[in-house]
Amino acid sequence: MSSNAWMKMSGDDKRSLLIGLVGYDFGREPETKIPEIRESRRSFANSIADIVGIKPTDIVLDLGSGCGFATYWFAQRAKHVHACDISPAYLQFAKDECRGVQNITFHQIEPRNLSPIDDASIDVVCAMSVFIHFNLYDIYWNFRELARVMKPGARIWIDIADSESIDLINTNVSGKYFFDQANEYKERPDSISGLMQWNSKEAVVKIASHFALEVVRRDVGTSMLFTKRCNASLS
Repeated sequence: MSSNAWMKMSGDDKRSLLIGLVGYDFGREPETKIPEIRESRRSFANSIADIVGIKPTDIVLDLGSGCGFATYWFAQRAKHVHACDISPAYLQFAKDECRGVQNITFHQIEPRNLSPIDDASIDVVCAMSVFIHFNLYDIYWNFRELARVMKPGARIWIDIADSESIDLINTNVSGKYFFDQANEYKERPDSISGLMQWNSKEAVVKIASHFALEVVRRDVGTSMLFTKRCNASLS
């Protein structure tokens, strides 16, 4: 799905919004499984919060906040959360999901642009299932913006579509995704911007390093944790 397609999604079409968030993990009618999805995202969000070390004094940026399921739980652990998404429909869903939570600010952003967020104002960035849609050029410009808004010593958690994890012989989970999306690309080459963008962790680390973001944890699988070096300047 292209950036324009995300931005044009309808808030009335909860099925498409949820499929865009969780795929078909909860079947083809995920709007009937919202409590189960909510619980799954609660567990996922809190595991990420543990990894990245969200503290009660932290200002958190939830990049690609989607339906707000994780945003809600980040807000329980942080001083304040900035929920950013390019989709008005997702932002409205997230506002409804987080109704009554006072320490969240919602921002509609443009791709690769975090202009609503002040320089050096963020302690923690969480980007769940966001960088999997970025090619290396997107990653470059997003890291540049993220480095701008992060305080020295701030932490950032991302997950990527790791090309090294693809097993085409035994067809593991990544291999299945690759085959499925390769077939979709063959049928509809114009769908490329909405497919998984396979990248190597080494390439991502090199780009991050260019913006003084040092990798501190590379989990088995797809996720990575970085911190911003103190006294860093953008190049």
